[in-house]
Amino acid sequence: MKKALLVLAALALLTPPAGADHQQGNLRSLVAADLCPPVASVYVDDEESDDLGAALDEQLMRYATLYGVPSGDPKTCTVQQIFSVDAFETEDGEFLYALDLSLQLRPDVRVTLGSRQLTVKALELWSTSGYGRAADAAGLVRTLTNNVRAYYEDFALEWKATHPTR
Repeated sequence: MKKALLVLAALALLTPPAGADHQQGNLRSLVAADLCPPVASVYVDDEESDDLGAALDEQLMRYATLYGVPSGDPKTCTVQQIFSVDAFETEDGEFLYALDLSLQLRPDVRVTLGSRQLTVKALELWSTSGYGRAADAAGLVRTLTNNVRAYYEDFALEWKATHPTR
């Protein structure tokens, strides 16, 4: 935890939020049945926050519906949509956080590299991430709530660009 806190502290000194690169081409071959419903994974001070996770799950589903991003059957889908949050409270009561919205293949995947074959877990197809600082717990909740929409909208725009409605 200490190492993660130090990394987050160093990142917080930079201008938040910072976006990661996108892999729009990886979305092209996916179909609606491939996408699992979006879920949130929220950890505050290394403890899972079920209440905040549930609230973000509701928002993710609302934005998936709003933006028309489909999802398949949770039992048979192969690509997870995961909104991850790791936050740590500092000694002065502020919160440092890192966010990530990613699409990951659900089963292990066999990948060929030259003449070698590897088994890869949680192969990431697309992601966007950032980090920042909130003044207090209420500010953290507001920030996460606002970021769910921004991050999901980012994904929805890329999904729509590769899957235009006819």
